[in-house]
Amino acid sequence: MINLKEKAPLLGKIAYCILTGIFGTTVLIAFLSVFMELYSVVSFIPWIIAFNTAITGYSLIEKTRDVLKYKQLSSICTGILNVIITYFILSMISFYLFGENLFTKWDFALFLVIGIICSELGAMLAIKYFKLKR
Repeated sequence: MINLKEKAPLLGKIAYCILTGIFGTTVLIAFLSVFMELYSVVSFIPWIIAFNTAITGYSLIEKTRDVLKYKQLSSICTGILNVIITYFILSMISFYLFGENLFTKWDFALFLVIGIICSELGAMLAIKYFKLKR
């Protein structure tokens, strides 16, 4: 039987890492849209997602350390969740503000690939950093 009291802190740490990446992406896009036209901000979104999913992967390893058995697979899953939720939020915002979705299915596929690769790279960086620190 699964003991939820033991699993809850781990799930909270994972959720915190994912929400940090999502919040970072949306705030950075909102900040850039103040100074630039939204259609020019859209070209920066893959870079913003790459940065924030790398932070998500790094933060996941930093928060959980030796608790997770499959660190790299967990970081890939958090990167995927980060991209899915971020894409949904940005699509809803663009639809309600402009009446059209600014993103296509190909954008979603690109964001997923970027999220998977960068969250994995962030996790690998954290793993190497904490091995060197020991």
